[in-house]
Amino acid sequence: MSVFGLPLLLIQPSAAQQPTTGTIRSLNAGDRTCYVEVVNDQGEQFTEFANFEICEQNLVGQRVQLTYESGNIQAVSCQGNPDCADTETVMLITQAQVLPAPTAVPQTASSRVQNLPDGNYRYWSGTPSGSVVSDDALLANGGATFTFTKRGNAITGIFGYVDGEAICVQGQVNGNTVSGNAVQTLRGANVISAGETFQSFGPSGYLQLRRGRQVNPEVVRYGSAQLNLNRLNRINAGSQVPPRGC
Repeated sequence: MSVFGLPLLLIQPSAAQQPTTGTIRSLNAGDRTCYVEVVNDQGEQFTEFANFEICEQNLVGQRVQLTYESGNIQAVSCQGNPDCADTETVMLITQAQVLPAPTAVPQTASSRVQNLPDGNYRYWSGTPSGSVVSDDALLANGGATFTFTKRGNAITGIFGYVDGEAICVQGQVNGNTVSGNAVQTLRGANVISAGETFQSFGPSGYLQLRRGRQVNPEVVRYGSAQLNLNRLNRINAGSQVPPRGC
């Protein structure tokens, strides 16, 4: 058994090509090696083998560049027996270099989200004073953010207020407006609008919701949502990975 309580045979490296850059989601030191969960820049998640030294570094949440080398680890057939000398050769992460946050590209109201290439993005209602907006700066200035992934015209992301309520929005973008649906998962969440009249999610007015339905005490689903990003500015994407769906 592994440290995760699962048979060692179930813990395998990603079948796809190993990512060279991405955001570290977790580090776990197992019986055989260090297991690294990493999300690449396209939002795909991988589990990779690494030297044990990688698990000792403060990398969770960091965007990194990864270096791989061939190395030997204890064979699966050993079943975690420390006296077993059988090994197998695998590709190991040997270095994880923390990358600087991408340069922010403030946009005017005439910029179109629709024209962005596929990828992960973050928009903020504040005005950035530098190339990168830190989490401390967001907390100090407040406002609303929308962290999302774009695939063609399909948008999925989290709209919310800094240190406040948030909601998942999913839909199609036309210009700078996302039209679709939304789901809020929050203990005590209440329906803002159950009918055909749009109501604002929070004080900003950026996100309008209607056709709400209380799924359970912690989930409210809105059949219609419109998010206007005209007055928000694009900033660095940050370390939070957008959801794949709501």
